[in-house]
Amino acid sequence: MKRVFVITILSFLFLLPIGHASEIIGIEADGDVGYRQVGLIWTTDSPTEEGTLFEIWVSNASIVDTANATKHSEVRVGNVSGIIQPDIGEWYDDCLFDSGEGDWTPVHRDLDGTAVVSVGAIGVNCTLTGLPSGIEIYLAVKSTTPNGESFLSSSISSSSTMSDEEIIVIETSPYVFAIGSIALSVLILLFVLRWMDYRDGRTTSRFAHLYIAPAILALSVLTFYPVLYGIWLSFTNADQSHLGDQSFIGIDNFITVISTSGFFRVTGFTLIWSVVNVAAHIGFGLLLAMALNSDDLKGKTAYRTALLLPWAIPSYISVLVWRGLYEPAGALNDFLGTNLNLLADANGARIVVILVNIWLGIPFMMMSISGALQALPKDMYEAAEVDGINKFSRFRYLTLPNLKSALVPLSLLGFIWTFNMFNVIYLMTDGGPNLDFDGPGSTDILITYVYDVAFRDGAYGVAAAWSVVIFVMLVVFSWTYMKKTNATEAVT
Repeated sequence: MKRVFVITILSFLFLLPIGHASEIIGIEADGDVGYRQVGLIWTTDSPTEEGTLFEIWVSNASIVDTANATKHSEVRVGNVSGIIQPDIGEWYDDCLFDSGEGDWTPVHRDLDGTAVVSVGAIGVNCTLTGLPSGIEIYLAVKSTTPNGESFLSSSISSSSTMSDEEIIVIETSPYVFAIGSIALSVLILLFVLRWMDYRDGRTTSRFAHLYIAPAILALSVLTFYPVLYGIWLSFTNADQSHLGDQSFIGIDNFITVISTSGFFRVTGFTLIWSVVNVAAHIGFGLLLAMALNSDDLKGKTAYRTALLLPWAIPSYISVLVWRGLYEPAGALNDFLGTNLNLLADANGARIVVILVNIWLGIPFMMMSISGALQALPKDMYEAAEVDGINKFSRFRYLTLPNLKSALVPLSLLGFIWTFNMFNVIYLMTDGGPNLDFDGPGSTDILITYVYDVAFRDGAYGVAAAWSVVIFVMLVVFSWTYMKKTNATEAVT
């Protein structure tokens, strides 16, 4: 009787529908699809079920398992109702899927930009971007069901056939644009300076501006022309494949920027990164400056020298040292007796890069604020002390108001520097972890992601549009900040 019962139970379990990973029965690659792009097609042995996840892995050697490979992108199977379905060409990594009827349909995209195909698909065709040109790479697809069962396809090799060649087109239009933009910026500067002279009643020296014309010309060549050229590129289809032969495409690049996967995420982290760093720089810098400005402190010179070391050491050396400390085999784990890999965790990596940049920026703020403190009149504090005003009140009502003329421009400059701080992110994490080829990584800020768009994807026009967006953000913030803080009045 017991045997019959066991057999019955096993038969029942056997008859239950158990999901299995869709096995990849066919995989093909095509390296002739575009600059740094490889087309990848795979088909499954059965219609895919909801919740299945396809992961595309790349490596410079045959992929036996994913330990020696890098994940390029993901495609998941699920309900596509209510999510966008972009047309071909709106994404760098265009993907199509075969629903089993022999026609290829563009995939949908969720809020994170992940490709989503309908339940029952039997084939996927993706254009992979950001791959090296002329170098053989290996690709494989891993399918995973919601219950965790996985299957890794066979490895296939391919390479992007379009080489990294800069096409130089000798035409007159670029030179005319360069000469015209430089000449225009010089004339505008001279006109503005002349107008300011008339406004202020300075009319005696009509040719004074000719003496500074060389400096104005240098400023126009080194500053205004690159800015104007960058703005022009943002309205063109310039990329590595036809640099110098670009054409005007309107605001398409700006639409691409706004619709990019992770746009709000990378912008949000950039703001958090900037605000937290500047607040810490100002706070700790003010605290240390006041401590060093105390008359009772002995050995001020030695303390100042020690605190200046993070600023005196080249930043790339300091950042690489900090990166080594946080590695699994670094000094931090040796000291704690742990095996933490903070740089491989998204939140941990964000905290680490912020801490490192705080450490790098404090000395500058400390020295700047220290100079401003020493310029404050001593008799003001002596009179307050005679009147019995405590230290906190003296700091609140005397020190801070008188430091406003220094703190406002310092905080503004600090925000702009931090907003565009490239080397710390690039050397510590390179924008990772979770660095997808179709979007920003976990620690990417706007400037590092723009670098990837320009030099990883070769999309110079889109990168220029990103730069214009960053420029507009900083101009709007600077103008608003100066107006709200009455910085001009504080300085005068």
